[in-house]
Amino acid sequence: MHQHLEPTQAQLQTLMALPADQPVAVLNLFQFNQTANYQPEDPEHGTDSANISGEEAYQRYGAIAGKVIDKLGGRVAMSAAVDQILIGPEDADWHIAAIMFFPSRSAFMQMMADSDFQAASRHRKAALANHRMLHLDGSSFVS
Repeated sequence: MHQHLEPTQAQLQTLMALPADQPVAVLNLFQFNQTANYQPEDPEHGTDSANISGEEAYQRYGAIAGKVIDKLGGRVAMSAAVDQILIGPEDADWHIAAIMFFPSRSAFMQMMADSDFQAASRHRKAALANHRMLHLDGSSFVS
């Protein structure tokens, strides 16, 4: 399975072209590294704090990203372990599926531009062997 951790330029252009004021739900599929994979430019690289599992690195990311999501009016709508793949390639070993809700696509883009979120993204990259993100019509998540 081909690794994906960042959107392509074409995917970012599509994101920017979609209506910014509409609510969006973000379906994420996460596959964790067995051991966190911090890069040489990361402060954790080569230190004892890098000797953690991918799931633990993702928890570091989530602690910071969650605050940014809350600040923008978003929330984690659900997060659960994946039991099995019933339809689709079985080489995709997803560990967690999660849906985040944002009151607008603009709020999602503000999250991506937030300096705390950007700094925390090194933990997400160290944590994940693979990631899929699908944007969904968020209107059914509006409370």
